[in-house]
Amino acid sequence: MANIKTGTWKANALFMSVFLLLTYILLLASMAKNSANVVNQNGFITVDKAELVTLGNLDKLITTVLLNPQSYLYQDEIFIISGQQHTQVNIHSFEEHILASFIDMAIPFAALFIIALTTVVINSWYYRNKVSKEIAPLCRKVDCIINSYNLTSDSHQSAADLNALNHSLDFLQQISNEYQIKAEQHSFCDKLTKLVDRYHFLDHINKQLILTNETGTKSGLLFIDLDGFKSVNDSYGHSFGDEVLIQVAERLRSIVRRKNLSFKQDDNALEYNLSRLGGDEFTLFIKDLEDPEHAISVAIDILQELERDFILGNKTIKISASIGIAIYPDSAATPYALIQMADVAMYRAKTEGRGVYRIYSAEMGAKLRRYHYLLDEMRQAIDSTNFFLTYQPVIDIDDFGISYFEALVRWQHPVEGTIAPDEFIPIAEDSNLILDLGDWILDEACRQMAAWYNAGMKKVRISVNVSPIQLKHKSLYDWIIKSLAKSGLPPHSLMLEITESCFIEASDELFNELEKLRADGVMIAIDDFGTGFSSLSVLAHLPVDVLKIDKLFVAEAIHNIKYKKILHSIVDMALKLELKVVAEGIENKEQLELLKTLGVKHIQGYLISRPQRSNYVGEKIFEQGINHMAQTGTSRWPPQINEA
Repeated sequence: MANIKTGTWKANALFMSVFLLLTYILLLASMAKNSANVVNQNGFITVDKAELVTLGNLDKLITTVLLNPQSYLYQDEIFIISGQQHTQVNIHSFEEHILASFIDMAIPFAALFIIALTTVVINSWYYRNKVSKEIAPLCRKVDCIINSYNLTSDSHQSAADLNALNHSLDFLQQISNEYQIKAEQHSFCDKLTKLVDRYHFLDHINKQLILTNETGTKSGLLFIDLDGFKSVNDSYGHSFGDEVLIQVAERLRSIVRRKNLSFKQDDNALEYNLSRLGGDEFTLFIKDLEDPEHAISVAIDILQELERDFILGNKTIKISASIGIAIYPDSAATPYALIQMADVAMYRAKTEGRGVYRIYSAEMGAKLRRYHYLLDEMRQAIDSTNFFLTYQPVIDIDDFGISYFEALVRWQHPVEGTIAPDEFIPIAEDSNLILDLGDWILDEACRQMAAWYNAGMKKVRISVNVSPIQLKHKSLYDWIIKSLAKSGLPPHSLMLEITESCFIEASDELFNELEKLRADGVMIAIDDFGTGFSSLSVLAHLPVDVLKIDKLFVAEAIHNIKYKKILHSIVDMALKLELKVVAEGIENKEQLELLKTLGVKHIQGYLISRPQRSNYVGEKIFEQGINHMAQTGTSRWPPQINEA
């Protein structure tokens, strides 16, 4: 196309040059021919040479170009010298000369003009045909490309000439831009929410942090995790869950717009300051953060926005969010670390009540390092048998006979010594290491109890705590029966302790498995009763045998009359439901006497004994003699009242 345009321009320029040159030559020839005729017809004037005036620059240029340099002004008109005699000259009018020349060249000029016009028409026709042949394939290609987008002829003008081709190319460019935007969205964003994905979000904030570092300003990152989202998926299905995520993304977009946090270059561009990391986790980046209070203000807006009802068809869904805030460069110096620290702060928000925000602090960082250190050490400890069991007796309050032992795991670290279960059990549950550790605990507890059972402890049970994680990932009945078979322990010598909170969202399948275990003789206890906020109406239908009252109620009942009344109500209710009651955390004689007055029959705590190793327990239960144990099926373990 460019070659065609260049060729046309050159041909037209050459033609115009030749035409002007021929016109000039024709004029000169006509002037030379008519010079004598003008003098003969009109005569000449004889004047004194001194009366002639030199021409101005423009007039002189014109007469020189027309080959009449001997021209002067006489009485304000231009005259040409045609002869000279001493001091006098013969002159004739330049205007009459040029007019006569134009009249004389009229016919030749008309012929020349006709030839020129004909040449232009022929040249235009020739190049028009040539251009048509050249652009015809291009037009067909453009039409084919546009049609490949499944667009009908109504959407664009068919490319049949240069104007139509130009229009079609503009239309094609528009289509290309739209597809480029769609391709960018397809490659860079989350398919469900249309937010930027994790990889491109990290790349974006890395570039922004470099700029922030150069200007010396601060930035903020909010890590947003939905509370209760799993229950939405479980209750309504993943399609409902997906719709919730889409609505959450739209609400977050509205906050970004309202708070002027957008990074978008135009309406079609992606919003790079907002991302879905995966699952129900979102992040929001604030580039210029003059004050941490601004990040807090954004977090509060997000919490309020997400607490509003989500309407899905004819259902109303309620969820909330926990938010962690990390500040650059105070909290971390890299994008990945910034997200990690915000995640740590978010986890703290979840542990402190959910539906709140927390700002990352150095103390959280220390806990994170401690967490990962213990996690790595625990993996090695499970393989190297650095864990051991202790056993704490639960006794009858009347005759101090042992009812059962609660098996409690301890960790003997090779460097730090004994690590408390309050520190490592949550880590084990969070990382699912509790599954492997729980297998060992159950097998070891059953093995030890089988040894005591064979020695005569026929009426004593071993109690093992079961984690919510184990209930979720294991088939409870098969797991328990397999362990009992491995150790040879009868089912009636085992009791499982399950925290009250596990029963709040327990499935029918779990209830069925608990019933099967009870039918085989395994006893089920609710641990930490009173702290899980379960419905009392559900209690009558739970497949349980024992209520273990949390030590909080026992400790507070001594000084607080309301707690004493609550404790009395729990004991009375349990007895009416034919459930056994065990009071935990008994540490002094005053608590013991109170429980006696309330009718509690079984107690556990430091007043009776701290958790002890198996060798100590063996010496204690056998010191009364084999005959006594054979007759009673148990042994006595009196409280240490004098030591308390």
